Amino acid sequence: MKILFLTPGCFDKGGISRYSRYQITALRELFGKENIRVLSLLGPEKDSFEDEFEVNWFAGRNTIWQQLRFIGQTFWQILKWRPAVIHVAHVNFSGFACVLAKVFRKKTVLNVYGLEVWSGLSADAAYGLRKTDFVIADCHYTADYVEKEGYRKKGSITVIWDCVDLARFCPADLSDSICAKYGIPNRRDYFVIMSLGRLSKTAAHKGYDRLIQVFNKVVEKNQNARLVIAGKGDNREEYETMVKDFGLAGKVIFTGMVDDADLPDLYRCASVFSLVSDRGKGRGEGIPLTPLEAMACGVPVIVGDQDGSKEAVVENQNGYVINPYDLEKHVEVIGELIHSPSLAEAKGNAAAQVAQTHFSYTNFMEKHFDFYSRLG
Repeated sequence: MKILFLTPGCFDKGGISRYSRYQITALRELFGKENIRVLSLLGPEKDSFEDEFEVNWFAGRNTIWQQLRFIGQTFWQILKWRPAVIHVAHVNFSGFACVLAKVFRKKTVLNVYGLEVWSGLSADAAYGLRKTDFVIADCHYTADYVEKEGYRKKGSITVIWDCVDLARFCPADLSDSICAKYGIPNRRDYFVIMSLGRLSKTAAHKGYDRLIQVFNKVVEKNQNARLVIAGKGDNREEYETMVKDFGLAGKVIFTGMVDDADLPDLYRCASVFSLVSDRGKGRGEGIPLTPLEAMACGVPVIVGDQDGSKEAVVENQNGYVINPYDLEKHVEVIGELIHSPSLAEAKGNAAAQVAQTHFSYTNFMEKHFDFYSRLG
């Protein structure tokens, strides 16, 4: 089966790019590299993954001219290479892809994740979402939303959760060198609360401001608690100002950008991983990858109940699902873990097991095989 894969980008460290990379890799393993051609709007940049990733063509930048080049290249590949399926990795590409697919009688597959579908679809994106032949959602929450809003018939969306490379992300001994590299306190001596992601204004829904407020309450009763916020972005200065105003300097660590190779050891520095996002227009998650990676490393997680994040936790075995605005509850669950090391250990062990059971790359690939087998 020949598949033309269209993606806005698969080089940066964002969640959609990571999902695309896993998906492209799985399709290449299932159907042969020669049968998968990948076109990317964006190309590699200085903040891209350190490991190279091969695509067949990329435009380079998100400008009108490059978008037109991308559409032209898609038309050319359909005309000359004649794929059986056009797999679209973002709803914003689905409109023109569906038009071309209709002209050339090709099947279409579309990925949806969350934020992009409930933040206001353009007319062509809405058309593509309605008209594409098959839809894959990265979580049940997004699938349910799309169906309730009437874009798709009930039961017409296939859910394939994101996955984790369990060969890399797994429980292991604490790396003192990684702690030193990023200035992270040793969790043998401190209770380390960690979050990781884009510290940008466009990612304010991730709730780093609320987490700092929560930590301010936690540290009042637990002086050995420390907060680590990993990542970079244009809102970091605002968060640093909050830390200073609360008098938390020295107890909150901002690591800056983390090398991809260091991620497993970085997660292992944490006692608990917290990413409690809220949802609204321009806000929210499908199922974020960072809690899944932390879980795979044996770290319990705290996530929000307003979006797909809640699907990372199974019956509270491996962590907690809370209302993002219930800061007292957030303080309470962190306190439970601090005061009961055995509970924290049990949830950490369960986290690794949940990751292995539900979020392995093997499961991810098998689900894609089943999905494509139904396409005929």
